[in-house]
Amino acid sequence: MVTFRELALNRQSTRSFSDKEVELDKLKRICEVASLSPSSCNSQPWKMHIVRPIYPKIADLRKACQAVGLNPFLDKVSNFIVVEQTFGNMKSKAGGFFSNNDLNSIDLGILAAHICLAAEEEGLGTCMIGSFRNKIVNKAMNFGAFRRVRLIVAVGYAADGYEIRKKTRKNAEDIIDVIE
Repeated sequence: MVTFRELALNRQSTRSFSDKEVELDKLKRICEVASLSPSSCNSQPWKMHIVRPIYPKIADLRKACQAVGLNPFLDKVSNFIVVEQTFGNMKSKAGGFFSNNDLNSIDLGILAAHICLAAEEEGLGTCMIGSFRNKIVNKAMNFGAFRRVRLIVAVGYAADGYEIRKKTRKNAEDIIDVIE
């Protein structure tokens, strides 16, 4: 079994995808595992939409994510998981209000990490897309104006020869403070 550390070390933002189609059962498993992620007061303020290559508006979704020349690699991505923010429960909303925290955004971030790590476990690459044109995405997804897409995750097999890059992170002693 792969350790969590190995998953974290191997997971990276994939920016070179192969044309190989991702099996639907893998995409469903990714979403099922991600749905187990913790959320404030178990509010689960999300809905995950699996977008497949046969979806007639997938090109529009890609275009919405490629605004101002960003993300040209998405031309080869055939599967996306569109993360929509839904309403949390009142307990979570009250907790967020009194703590001055956007708990839904925190919960969606945790969900996104689970999606990416679950995909890594399935042998798939991912890239989180946070910069996109909301109106175009809503139109491509047949959503009304009041629905809120917060993140789009590109999912697929990495291109042959796509290597895992060495992680460059801040030094642990610079970001970890032990208070005793």
